[in-house]
Amino acid sequence: MSVFARALSKGQAPVYLIHGDEGLIGREAVAWLKTHVLAEGIEDFNLDRFDARERPDPERVAQAARTLPMMAPRRLVLVRNAEALFSLGKKGAEPLIGWITAPDPTACLVLHAHGKMKRSTALYKAVEKGGVVFEATAPRDRELAGWLAGRVKARGRQMHPDAAALLAEAIGRDLSALDAAVERLCLFVEGDAPIEASHVEQTVAHTRARTVWELVDAVAERDAARALARAHALLDQGERALGLLSLVVRQFRQLLIGRGALSNGASQQEAAAAAGVPSFRVGAFVRQVERYRGRELLDALDRLAETDRALKGSKMPEALVFEGLILDLCAPRRA
Repeated sequence: MSVFARALSKGQAPVYLIHGDEGLIGREAVAWLKTHVLAEGIEDFNLDRFDARERPDPERVAQAARTLPMMAPRRLVLVRNAEALFSLGKKGAEPLIGWITAPDPTACLVLHAHGKMKRSTALYKAVEKGGVVFEATAPRDRELAGWLAGRVKARGRQMHPDAAALLAEAIGRDLSALDAAVERLCLFVEGDAPIEASHVEQTVAHTRARTVWELVDAVAERDAARALARAHALLDQGERALGLLSLVVRQFRQLLIGRGALSNGASQQEAAAAAGVPSFRVGAFVRQVERYRGRELLDALDRLAETDRALKGSKMPEALVFEGLILDLCAPRRA
């Protein structure tokens, strides 16, 4: 059973709210519902489309949902930009809430909204009670490589873990850009050969990845000037300090795991694997582990947690908060 089949109740619910910040997953959820709801009917006769941004009219949507399907068991009513309906308030959305409360079993209403809808609205509560709410979110950073491998597998191909890690580092959490890169790689690598890191190097621009690696490497190597330069470059490109902080946190956790593994007799490759470091990063990783004692790494994690709280609650500019962290982590090693 596919992920969408489980999350969307096999397409059997009368009403769905697809919302969230990840556009690719939201669009694919809507496409999955469209395919399964209309599988036994003719789309031209059994699909009504509305754009709530152009005309937020709950009564027209409800009337369409009451229309019987033609030569099919169900019909689909799809409302795009549905966030406009959630801003109408309880009274404005009442015709739609009324249908959701007592839906026609031959109709499937899909509300596709951009961004995350508030749970406190009457319309949200009605959908949550009578149907399915699906929030489209991107995988976490540590899950991106697995997500990429799944996209490649769905195309009948295979991807080496190092290639997935490199691609995720190169592009970041932009799923549409990642999926487009996977498509290019599948075309670039002929036949059934697996996609390797060298293929990613040849086909994907990775300026961001190199700058990110340079940032975390400079911090781990206590090079304050280089770390500040790379941090400013990334912040100027629109990266958020919290996002950069998560990368530095991951780096120091990996260093702590690697130091523990090496202390227990693991080889360099085994220590890197235990920390989740791809093979093409082993050399730099081991050099960085040697620059910190175990106590220093624990202290660094405490300082990172302090910075996380400051970025979320302080009124100071986030760039200044992040700069202070870099200077502390890059301070000379104490005797």
